[in-house]
Amino acid sequence: MGDKTALIVVDVQNDFLPPSGSLAVPGGREVIPVIQKLLKRDWDVVVASQDYHPPDHISFASNHPGGEVFSQVQKMDAYGNTYTQTLWPDHCVVGTDGVEIDAELRPELERLGDSCVLVRKGWHPGVEAYSAFAGYVTPSGSPSDPPPALPAADSSELASFLRARGVDRVVVVGLAGDYCVSATAVSAAEHGFKTAVLLSGTRSISDEKASECWENLREKGGETIENEGALEGWLR
Repeated sequence: MGDKTALIVVDVQNDFLPPSGSLAVPGGREVIPVIQKLLKRDWDVVVASQDYHPPDHISFASNHPGGEVFSQVQKMDAYGNTYTQTLWPDHCVVGTDGVEIDAELRPELERLGDSCVLVRKGWHPGVEAYSAFAGYVTPSGSPSDPPPALPAADSSELASFLRARGVDRVVVVGLAGDYCVSATAVSAAEHGFKTAVLLSGTRSISDEKASECWENLREKGGETIENEGALEGWLR
């Protein structure tokens, strides 16, 4: 890998934003000005991820008769893995307004042209996917439909994409810290990227759970950075 840095903006989508998102993260809108400021920097690559669910997604409580939102059930995914699934309200469904990236951020991402790509995750009805490293990469200006078949369980299109562009460091921001942001950051570290989460650019559903996630990230070799001033030192 070369000496390049990517900014990964995780799931700043309408359904995760107050006041009307179906799975709104408390204080979620507070990340938007931080991310807008970050996008003015000269990143080598910018990645914006989207939860991108079909209506029959395995994570939706509405697809489990008798299942209550935020309860947990044992499921087998399309790869044959048995795991504990948290049941969520329907969110980020393809074709709805909730799946769209926030309207304040979209123009900032679009002006980056080819240096910005989308990663869409959770697109298969039978697979939960919190990490952007489990999604498919597509141009931000002309996004493609999901692939016709699941990729290999141990593959990562995003990791391959970043390596091909010489990226060796990633900074992760977005929503929610205790789910998709931390999962993305842990994946990045596990794939060998020097990884940092900018805490001022993320908000979580549960701060207690987020603290556990950040400790896990540090155990994997990643870092957390409090604010943009500290980020300057990390990027040098």
